[in-house]
Amino acid sequence: MSKSYQTTIVISLVCLFFFNILVTSSLAPSSLPKQIFSWMAGAVLFVLSKNINLKQVKYNRYLILFISCSLLLLTIIFGSNVRGSKRWIGAGFFRLQPSEIIKPWLAAILASTQNHLLLIPPILITIAQPDLGSAISMFLMLIPLFFYNKITRTHLIILFSAFLILSPLVWQFGLKDYQKSRVTSFINPQADPLGKGYNLIQSQIAIGSANIFGKGYRQGTQGQLLFLPEKHTDFVFAALTEEFGLIGAFLLIGIYFVIIKTLINKAYQNINNPSYFLFCLIIATQIWSQAFINIGMNIGIMPITGIPLPFMSVGGSSIMSLLISLGIVFSN
Repeated sequence: MSKSYQTTIVISLVCLFFFNILVTSSLAPSSLPKQIFSWMAGAVLFVLSKNINLKQVKYNRYLILFISCSLLLLTIIFGSNVRGSKRWIGAGFFRLQPSEIIKPWLAAILASTQNHLLLIPPILITIAQPDLGSAISMFLMLIPLFFYNKITRTHLIILFSAFLILSPLVWQFGLKDYQKSRVTSFINPQADPLGKGYNLIQSQIAIGSANIFGKGYRQGTQGQLLFLPEKHTDFVFAALTEEFGLIGAFLLIGIYFVIIKTLINKAYQNINNPSYFLFCLIIATQIWSQAFINIGMNIGIMPITGIPLPFMSVGGSSIMSLLISLGIVFSN
């Protein structure tokens, strides 16, 4: 990877680090040490990941897939139960979300083999946790392969068509009540403003009252006075926009744009290397899709799914996962 691309991504990551620490210190000061630790651990993993070779991943794909699925299953068996979902393993200060940590490896397997069927087991196990947000994020990794591989394109079209046909059954038997409520509240949050639609309404109030420059550091009413639930995770975009205004929101989106554009440019400079080409596009798609879905659910154009805002939501697993992915990008 040329030095100009490396410099662009490193500077962008440094900006995201300071912005994230500033936002975390305002919205969740008790989580600040854990968040700093996550970034530091992620930085070490970033450096180590530069030694990962996609050819080696392809050769060991079944072992990596077995380990990934085993971690997901262990989470279901031994993981912490939070709001009816088992997504984390560990205790005390250290908690790991395997569905996030395995994403770089799944992306590497997908890019090096172009075999989309290998993603089916981890996606199904993740749905069983249940962690619909992470499962959606894994599934969206297939977007670059959809355009690159005719077989994948055909299979995904068939799968999507079948899903549409079976969607009434999926709604009736495949979704839990809280997942259904997220969809219905997204369509009409005012139908239950103090219940199912409360989170979205408070998020929209926070963003709508921010103006250009925001209310100031630690001055946001919705976030600081706890009207906005999950202000440091699912709704961190609304909370940071309330305090830092449209300037802060556009700054964050601008940094995402720079990283995504850099990854896409680098991918097309290596179009003769299919594995690396696809990996760069998969990671660009992952960052874009997670940012789009999270921001979308904050402003009310997407259902609430629990997908974290890249590099900004409090939670070390997502940050470390993305830094591992970008480290692998640096390996070429």
